[in-house]
Amino acid sequence: MRRRQFFTTGAIFSAYLSIWPARLLAGWSEKNFQRCTIEQAFVSAFGAREPIRSDKITIVAPPVAADGSAVPVQVISSLKGEEIYLFVEKNITPLVFKCTLKGNALPWFSLNVKMKESSALYAVVREGGDYFMTSVHVDVLAQAC
Repeated sequence: MRRRQFFTTGAIFSAYLSIWPARLLAGWSEKNFQRCTIEQAFVSAFGAREPIRSDKITIVAPPVAADGSAVPVQVISSLKGEEIYLFVEKNITPLVFKCTLKGNALPWFSLNVKMKESSALYAVVREGGDYFMTSVHVDVLAQAC
């Protein structure tokens, strides 16, 4: 009898999960991750606000990457930001990373980025209501995309 009850409960639970999958998954921001130019990506991410150049944000990336499929990038900031972004200028979708921080954390992250060709990397941190930005250029010898 317990076996039938177990299968019945499992079937009901599976049916419930198949009906409401959107509640279990994270939200996808279509406007931020779309094919566009770097200027359009800035407008869709920040609105009409123009990022301010800042020396409090540092991008650590190799000046020349042998392979564009995995370029190691670190972003370090002394600003206590609420959001942090990473853009690759000449990629099909320029926004490659977006993170919302809680509790005025000091932003730092490290990841491998896929780059289509040699281009500029832009790191942007939102603090207060202002957006602060820095950039660095990376030359790619072998294309990834």
